[in-house]
Amino acid sequence: MNDLDSVRAALREQPAPEPSRDLLPRILSSRAAGVRLTLPTAIARSAARWRLGALLVAAATLLFWVGTRSPVSREGRGAFDRDLLLGMPFAPLEAIGQEALARVMQPRYPLITALDAGRVHAGKWTYQLQWTTDGAFTSPQGNRTLTIGQGRFDGKPSWIMTETRDLKGATSGAGDTVFVDPGSLRPLRHARSWKQGRSFFVQEFLHDSVSERLHVAGPPSERNFSGNAALPGLKVSPLVVSWSPYWLNALVQALPLERRWRGSVYSVNWISMADRFPAFTPLDLRVTGAERVRVPAGSFDCWKLDVREGPDKFLVWVSKEERWVVMTRHTWSDEAGEWRDEALLAAVAPTPPAP
Repeated sequence: MNDLDSVRAALREQPAPEPSRDLLPRILSSRAAGVRLTLPTAIARSAARWRLGALLVAAATLLFWVGTRSPVSREGRGAFDRDLLLGMPFAPLEAIGQEALARVMQPRYPLITALDAGRVHAGKWTYQLQWTTDGAFTSPQGNRTLTIGQGRFDGKPSWIMTETRDLKGATSGAGDTVFVDPGSLRPLRHARSWKQGRSFFVQEFLHDSVSERLHVAGPPSERNFSGNAALPGLKVSPLVVSWSPYWLNALVQALPLERRWRGSVYSVNWISMADRFPAFTPLDLRVTGAERVRVPAGSFDCWKLDVREGPDKFLVWVSKEERWVVMTRHTWSDEAGEWRDEALLAAVAPTPPAP
């Protein structure tokens, strides 16, 4: 009897309800971020038994998926490399969870064109990551450090954005780098490597298109994926890159945030996986109010942003004076409970002038 058969046999003895449809994507997201859910020991025995059964069902579903699913590429079908997801701020849940091509989503608000790119500044921001279950049980998940530095790309000044993550002692993401044009805030190049550089992922951006190469080293065999696409939206609008260091931290520094402000920007996903999920999704931003928040780095007067990227909804607090991302929060719930994933600003390094 193999491992999967053993899990199935154990599940048959557990009284458990059917998991909700979105349970598997949430588990994949938490595993990709290094999250490990620990159930409290003080809950009632019946509730503990109920949730244990649900978790076992999810574990078996995940094990079954990993053993049977793989993305389709232009060069054939190969196993999905889970190391690629380690340390990314947002895992491609739609690519993992669905077979059919997803519909193209349109932005909710007008595309952003008004930017004060001169406000963007270099620096290093460290965030404490934490996971809360049922509003009462909080578990630290490590740290995330984002660095924005001055550099050059094709002989011209650019921002270089990198990210590292220390997820409960497992450092990752050091090879993830995005070059960004300092005037338009449009990406120029996104590169990531892992497995000592034997596997890599590269996106190259031109004025109106993006090309992508993904090389995954064995075992069991080396696989190559590629794709290219025309960039959506207006050529004067910024773009962000999903699952990379270039998400909101630099962009919000240049936005004219005020009460009732709203705007949208396109987020670039995996072009080579376009048969699984949209190559581009709108990132919709809306100021819903002002709030003073306290985080490990101090207290800040912030704009509170409601953010939507495809089906995902989360909150972002941006300091009014510095325009730093001070806190992010993603909350969801179902019959099994409620979960909250947060990143809290813990430290900021000195910020030299812009290039």
